Amino acid sequence: MNPYNWQIHSPQVEIPRPDLGKVTATLLEGGSSVVLGGRGMGKSVFLDQLRAELERVAGVRVVLIQAPPPELTVRACLDSLARVLGVAAQGALYSLEIFETFFARDGAPERLVLLFDEFDRYAESGKQESGQPPGRGFFNDLEASRRALGRLGLLAAGSIGIYVFRDVLGSSFLARALHVRLLPFGPGESADLTRAFDERGTPLPDDVLAGLQLATGGLPALLTYGLQRLWRLEGLPTPHDVTAIYAEFREEHGEYLRDLLKGLTNPRLSEAPQRVWERIQRESGEISRSVLEEACRRPDGPLDLDLADVLHLLQATGLVRLQGSAYSSDPVVAHPITSILNLPSASPPREGFRERFLNDLEMLLGKLHRSSADFFRPHPKGKRLLPEAVFTAHLGLGFDLLGWTIEREAQSVAGRTDLKLRRNGSREVAIVEVKIWGHPGAKEAQLQIESYWTAEVAAGAVVQIADAAPPEWAEVYRRECLEGSGCEVERRVLSDSPVQARWTCNTALREGMVAFVDHYLLWLGRRAP
Repeated sequence: MNPYNWQIHSPQVEIPRPDLGKVTATLLEGGSSVVLGGRGMGKSVFLDQLRAELERVAGVRVVLIQAPPPELTVRACLDSLARVLGVAAQGALYSLEIFETFFARDGAPERLVLLFDEFDRYAESGKQESGQPPGRGFFNDLEASRRALGRLGLLAAGSIGIYVFRDVLGSSFLARALHVRLLPFGPGESADLTRAFDERGTPLPDDVLAGLQLATGGLPALLTYGLQRLWRLEGLPTPHDVTAIYAEFREEHGEYLRDLLKGLTNPRLSEAPQRVWERIQRESGEISRSVLEEACRRPDGPLDLDLADVLHLLQATGLVRLQGSAYSSDPVVAHPITSILNLPSASPPREGFRERFLNDLEMLLGKLHRSSADFFRPHPKGKRLLPEAVFTAHLGLGFDLLGWTIEREAQSVAGRTDLKLRRNGSREVAIVEVKIWGHPGAKEAQLQIESYWTAEVAAGAVVQIADAAPPEWAEVYRRECLEGSGCEVERRVLSDSPVQARWTCNTALREGMVAFVDHYLLWLGRRAP
């Protein structure tokens, strides 16, 4: 049986969260906590883990309330609470009456902990019986009971709705609560999630694990989806299988991706998260705090978000990796997390096939450069670049999201090109070779791509990647790789681009064909936040 199922909240394979112990201690002391996490970040799984941890403690009753009642009123919320606690206190005006009745029964536990999932839904409008929003009235009443009893713990898990409670509804519950954020899994945690493959005797190759991390950004739901699909495959998975899985994901589950971003792209609430995210995508690394604060300052929706709020939202949505404090770091060190959420989804129109292909390639290389730290793996002698196949698969996923079709051609005498691309069913194709500078075959890339050339090929590109390029790399590359190959070489100037150099080569081939091949030299830094 497949141990991975992204459709449910009770996975067979779980990864403990680092804040589990801290939250558990807070709730056992009669405190409160708020968990901020975007869609697919594992809030419901975290609450299940928390419930299991709390239930190991003697004298504690834990109740998980998965959603508000269908009719969102304070009365309905109180009646629902009484039912789940088994208390005959329907009609109670305040939750304190319900809790006092609960604790007064024979055999009552010493402590009670309530875990509320779907906190955002309590922020929705409903019937206002007492002149205040129902969600606000209910949680403020719960908070008053918590303070009075001293043996009641409260936790709520949500995303953008937490800020609706704070800025629009008003909430005394949020003020004293311990706030924690669920962040994406790192490579180590993602690898731990694959242990069922190890137990089956079919461990996933390292390059497949790297491809999963780059496609999902470590979002638990997206990772689980990929592992569920890989489990069904016959034979050893490859990075190209990962590309195919997540290229299909957007077609089959595009609404899920839109919902992931709903808290950031909802102009009715605030446009500040979207503006800050776009700024970080353009200028990843060290960014002046004043620049990002300016993006938060413009008045728009009803939420009064400051920069720390926005950075926390971006973290909890799985879009940004942050180093240092969201409250005080200056400059702010922030990087986009490599995933399908941070890959471009629109291909700007260009006049010709080749022009569009090269424009999209340069756009993807820019994205790759801004997230360059994600493309290294630990090594005893220092971080090393991921294998070429991982870079190829990631570029392939990017091209697919931009509307290109990836063809996996059969092995031929000349070999098989890394990427073969079509657009909108056109006759023309583009081919791409990805090389790591210094690896075998890197200097023969021009001859290799020429050997793949056929009448239908309209454009070719070689992407050379290096983490330690020689001085004057562009001229060294021209001299050692292009001169003497029989092609006309021209250096192109790329403004506002991380590409070190672009060489364009035109070569007359057999049967009157001309190979138009562009060589891109891309340096990647090892620094990780």
